Amino acid sequence: MLGRRTVRAGVGAPSLVVVSGLPQIAVTGPLVAGGVIVLASAAVMPFAGHVVGPTSSFVPAMLAVVLCFDLMSTYLLITNFLDTGELRMLLMAGAYLWSMVLLSGYALAFPGVIASVPPFGAVHSTAPWLYVGWHVGFPTLLAMAWAPLPMRLQRSVPANFRRARCWLVAGSVVVVATLIVVLCVHFARVMPILIVGSNTGLMTRITAPFALPIVAGALLIAWRGLQDRTGPERWATTAILICFCDLMLTYFSETRYSVGWYLGRTLTMAGAGVVLFAMFRSFRHLKAEAEVNASTDALTGLSNRRTLDTKLARELSRAQRVGAPLSILLLDLDGFKTLNDVHGHAAGDRALQDAAAAWSAQLRPNDLLCRTGGDEFAIVLPDTTEEWARVLALRLKAMTPPATGVSIGAATWNGQLDVDELLASADRAMYRSKPQRVTA
Repeated sequence: MLGRRTVRAGVGAPSLVVVSGLPQIAVTGPLVAGGVIVLASAAVMPFAGHVVGPTSSFVPAMLAVVLCFDLMSTYLLITNFLDTGELRMLLMAGAYLWSMVLLSGYALAFPGVIASVPPFGAVHSTAPWLYVGWHVGFPTLLAMAWAPLPMRLQRSVPANFRRARCWLVAGSVVVVATLIVVLCVHFARVMPILIVGSNTGLMTRITAPFALPIVAGALLIAWRGLQDRTGPERWATTAILICFCDLMLTYFSETRYSVGWYLGRTLTMAGAGVVLFAMFRSFRHLKAEAEVNASTDALTGLSNRRTLDTKLARELSRAQRVGAPLSILLLDLDGFKTLNDVHGHAAGDRALQDAAAAWSAQLRPNDLLCRTGGDEFAIVLPDTTEEWARVLALRLKAMTPPATGVSIGAATWNGQLDVDELLASADRAMYRSKPQRVTA
């Protein structure tokens, strides 16, 4: 019988279902998105050559969107490299720099974007050549970034070499890409013609035999290299797949301003933005995780002192506004140091966790139990009088696990105390309660 196990890796990481004896299959967002893109492209193929007609604003808008996406992606990837030293991120940024340079050349050569007649000696067929170079170079560089490399080539770049390495890689990509654009313009009149009027059939016959295999190979290489990654970079395979589908639609349509041509350019925008939006989504998860970590005690799962201060200030303001009662309990485990010294820190950790669980079960949803440090806890009790705070303190004392005892001090807002004074009053009451009395 085949075994099955689920592995989770990191916050926001996908679940991998591994079946022994079969290849590992990761049901992830990139896989689902890729399937949708392939199915949608295949569904459009029979209608790809249907001419819709030119729209003067479409190409400039498409290029502007792609340029914005490329700029933001380049910035985020380069800063990621400068922070972590992971060379793959810098190589990935190089793919977006390539896209920006070739995109700029394409904008100059495409009739009607900058001028009705392409400037600098470019001809009608220059734009298709730059388009192919753009859509072949971008996935190739992404594949180079995530190709399965020996571990010795994957080492982090030391911090003092990162800026120099960044300038070297980024500058090299920009120089090579610019040279490609210049050569395409300079030799425009001797290069094979790819378009006659709006018919791109020659482009399909001349460039498809080498462009499609290169992009397909890049997709395979990137997929192999990204199998173990769980971050937003795994969407690079989707970006490459989009380039492949974009080219396929362009080749099948064989004419500008057709259904396939428009959908291909729409996919161009999606391919430029897919990794960017994955990075934004990852940053949002990291921000949420950081906020949770900043307000939560890792051992017990309770709120920490920072949350206590916020909650107490808010409830005190409410009590002053509506005249509602407000009480607070401070709790300190007795004999905790001795428990740690005799039985070890693991026993002490279990005592803290058991106490937190036992006390939490006795509280209302709006009450807040916090671990304020070491073996000290606090409970904010909105809408609670001094009498009921005493009753709850006795109940919590009785529910405390037998491994330790607990000293509890209660304080109730009297209409004049501020936050610090309320805490100080509860703290004095807690120390008066040691070792067994509960006082207010």
